[in-house]
Amino acid sequence: MLNWSDSFVTSHRILAWICLLTLVSGEPLRFDGYKVFRVKVQTSHDVSIIDKIQSTDKYDVWNYPSDIMTAPSDAEELEQLLHENGIEFDVWIDNVQNLVDHQFRGGHRTSQRDRRTERSINGDGPAVHDFDYSVYHRYTEIDQWIKDTAAKFPNLTEEFIIGKSYEQRVMRALKVGVPSESKKPVMWVHSGIHAREWVTPATNMWMTNQMLMEYGNDTVITRLLNDYDLYILFSMNPDGYDFTWDENRLWRKTRSPNMGSTCVGTDPNRNWNYEWGGLGVSFNPCSIIFCGPYPHSEIEVKNVIEFLQTLSKTHEIKFFMDIHSYSQLYLNPWGYTRDRPTDYDEHMEVGKAFADAAKAVHGKIYIPGSIPDVLSPASGSSLDFGYGVLKVKFSHGLELRDLGQYGFVLPEEQILPTAEETYAGMKAVYDYVMQHA
Repeated sequence: MLNWSDSFVTSHRILAWICLLTLVSGEPLRFDGYKVFRVKVQTSHDVSIIDKIQSTDKYDVWNYPSDIMTAPSDAEELEQLLHENGIEFDVWIDNVQNLVDHQFRGGHRTSQRDRRTERSINGDGPAVHDFDYSVYHRYTEIDQWIKDTAAKFPNLTEEFIIGKSYEQRVMRALKVGVPSESKKPVMWVHSGIHAREWVTPATNMWMTNQMLMEYGNDTVITRLLNDYDLYILFSMNPDGYDFTWDENRLWRKTRSPNMGSTCVGTDPNRNWNYEWGGLGVSFNPCSIIFCGPYPHSEIEVKNVIEFLQTLSKTHEIKFFMDIHSYSQLYLNPWGYTRDRPTDYDEHMEVGKAFADAAKAVHGKIYIPGSIPDVLSPASGSSLDFGYGVLKVKFSHGLELRDLGQYGFVLPEEQILPTAEETYAGMKAVYDYVMQHA
């Protein structure tokens, strides 16, 4: 049998050296020979083995409990562990670096992309009218897009700042709605809480632009912006997001240091103060699901919570949405327990409305369900905070494309199809909420 203690220490040292070499070389971490195993979990014993795998920093569980990424040096050990426990698996992705190399149209980053990145760093990002929604953008470009959008649609939008990240990046957001002298009910939407989920801010930006373009022409959108104010945060984890561009494409967490550990970052979607520290978290700072030393330890989470709690004192929050990828799911409360909330049946109706509308666009199937039913328990999540603390009846989450062929490294060719089906689903959800909230 494997000695988990020894292997954990060895793995931790290897990863520390890899990160150090990456920083010294100035080149992003490569994933040559990294594989993703698709595991067939059938029993509670199988689940316990996956939980043990996830509790260390040695393997990266992409999609619990089925998809596990391993470094080449650890692949044989993972195979041995799965074989010893009678767990069936396939090699789902043979070389992760191949996906990273081909996530951009035309393969590697082109000189055109580099010029666009340089332009955004110099504070001269692309204007809204020539903004390319079919490619991924760095955080500086997203931030500039927010400012440009507010300037282009002054009668429907207003930019505002939630706060600053740990590394002092501005967390800029957009208020969307027709101005009113009365206090309108509110809907909240955020994306990019996990850094590597690039398609989520890309989708959120496309949907917001489409919504603004359709105002006055689409009955659902016109009513929505007339009667509600939407507060939209496109990248909730800007430090981690920038880190995925410059250092490690598959980074998930924030970038704040952890006292007593060389491992950096906290899972910001395990850091909210509702049933914090329960099922589906780790107290190991090196784990990708490390919940932090205490609730709201991450300034990004604290900024959003303080904003929402202040907003809730004067406005009724009717809807809360946290957009993730991947696995094509519409997520409902609860996350921390398998117990179903009193609104479960209505939550499922909302999820079905999203799934039906999304499927009608490109035929992709999205499954609605509570987090433990379709994924696994996750305590301290934003969704549970919205439902349990803010008392938002319609507090939900999304997992966008795909089903694991590309995972977090979804190619740019799929950005617009993903955004189109998500927008159709979200319009159906907005329509439902406006009729039932």
